[in-house]
Amino acid sequence: MSDVRRSLLHAALAEIEQNGIGKVSLRAIARRCGVSHQATAHHFDDRAGLFTVLATEGFHALLGRSQAAIATAARTGDDPLVAAAMAYLGFAADQPTTFDVMFRPELVHHDDPRLVEARLALWEHGRRVVERTQAQGWAPGVAADVLNMACWSTIHGYAMLRRDADAIAAAGLPDIDAEAMVRAVISALVRVPPE
Repeated sequence: MSDVRRSLLHAALAEIEQNGIGKVSLRAIARRCGVSHQATAHHFDDRAGLFTVLATEGFHALLGRSQAAIATAARTGDDPLVAAAMAYLGFAADQPTTFDVMFRPELVHHDDPRLVEARLALWEHGRRVVERTQAQGWAPGVAADVLNMACWSTIHGYAMLRRDADAIAAAGLPDIDAEAMVRAVISALVRVPPE
């Protein structure tokens, strides 16, 4: 990837962080990057094209982080589902702007083949983790796709709630340890009756 293209992507993230997604324009990104507006057109067809690249890279980065966490769990004997969930929560906390772009379909070309492939790769990764865990006796009789969606939905929802920690605190909701919550949910799913 060219230096200018990489710089534009970094500038886009900085622009979103400073001004919010709704106010980001290619002109503002070019200005932040110190290049002409035409330079953005050379690398991206439009703003959605730039956001599509950010989202695609985000899915790849999240997948890599989850794979690394599961590899570590395999060495330490920890639960791979817990490792994957904590990697997801960590990514959402460490890369909040990228995370936002990844899950805002109105911002991207949602049918871009590279983005579709990146999303599916993360889904397939989750399903493989679920299937390996089921092979060890976890939640027998429940379809892997169902469990994968249940896990992803739970962790994604919790990631979004954690992002709004101030709202949670203002509402007087308890501060819950993320890993304890993940382990409790996985344990509860074991008791899901077979289909």
